Amino acid sequence: MQKLRMAQVGCGGMGLRHLHGQAELQRVFGSVDLVAVCDRNISTAEHVASEAEKMLGTRPAVYSDFDELLDKEPELDGVDIVTEVGSHHTLAAKAFDAGVHVAMEKPLGLTVKACHQIIEAAERSGCVLSVSENYRRDPMNLLVKALIDSGSLGQPRLMIDVSTRGSEYMPHSTAWRHIKLRGGALLDYGVHDADMFMFLMGEPERIYAETDLFQRTRKTGDAAMNERMRQMYAHRVADDTERGETIETSSEDVALASVRFKSGALGTFVHSLAAPGKSGAMEVLYCSEGSINLPGARTGNPVKVTRIDQSRALSKADVLALVPDFELDDLTATFFGGSRLSSYDLPFGQSDAKLIALELQDLVNAVTTGSDVAVPGKLGLDAVALVYSILESGQAQMPVAFADVVNGDVADYQQEIDDHAGL
Repeated sequence: MQKLRMAQVGCGGMGLRHLHGQAELQRVFGSVDLVAVCDRNISTAEHVASEAEKMLGTRPAVYSDFDELLDKEPELDGVDIVTEVGSHHTLAAKAFDAGVHVAMEKPLGLTVKACHQIIEAAERSGCVLSVSENYRRDPMNLLVKALIDSGSLGQPRLMIDVSTRGSEYMPHSTAWRHIKLRGGALLDYGVHDADMFMFLMGEPERIYAETDLFQRTRKTGDAAMNERMRQMYAHRVADDTERGETIETSSEDVALASVRFKSGALGTFVHSLAAPGKSGAMEVLYCSEGSINLPGARTGNPVKVTRIDQSRALSKADVLALVPDFELDDLTATFFGGSRLSSYDLPFGQSDAKLIALELQDLVNAVTTGSDVAVPGKLGLDAVALVYSILESGQAQMPVAFADVVNGDVADYQQEIDDHAGL
């Protein structure tokens, strides 16, 4: 099989993680040649190129300008965009105009309007757009989806997603996650959970939320990082806003939302990066005949199912017995070593790399065989729209219809961002 010639744009922390995904992809399929890397900070790109040489056996060409990359790599087949979200729509448009297929890290775009522009550019070009949303691709979350679809626990009634943590420092030591005009924390972190809400519960109908910004100043530096994250992000060059001791934040750091789905089910979404003390996390889905505790993406932990009137969760074997027809798709089964998994035992770095490799091979398959990608642009748009539905409702202090946010009729919160980005 002919290999796809791929470039990677963005060589920061996520860029290095995607390189580990490239190494896993080479090990399993050998379907991609990483011919170029690009980052506006040339030293960051050089670092990832050197790591690529160690992991892949060849050193990709290094660029600091995407236009130059496209000009000097005319036989490029695809590009993996792993940059700050504010540049996604610009880079995607250039790639599609050059006839290059695109794998795009989440969130798909800076705003709903940016997402629409990316999707329209893909449609005009006839090229493939695949969104790199890894949570829904995790084998254990696919098992949760199968349990719901089977009806073995009855009708879904309520999904609760709680994530609370707090620190004076910037998560991932990146300022853009705390600046509204550059996307902000709820978009970057919450888009995963928004996607999972819709993956498991279907399309939302309306959203009511309260939002706020509590931590108005944050410290710079990597003191809040664990060692695993520090290894991935230490090579990244700080931007101008991160070079002082503190930054002024402008992006909401807490959101409490109620979601009514078209099915009639409800969802509760609680996220905060301004909750000092003990962190909290909870992902539970309640159905008419029992509950499902989600295991957390990339943990490999088993799905915990508790039937109605029972006090203990079912065994892993009993969970699988509820879905006798459950089989992972061939691609996922290949990377994770089985088609009927009830758990898996892998370090975070390995599961993270496998899911990134899976995302990239999904693009390869779509380009070479014409298959559909697992997460097309519309799903990426919907996840961004659900996050902005929460932010729009929080600002307006009234419920909003999800469809109105998707189609752009409700965009007051986003208007400032769109204007600043020239959208």
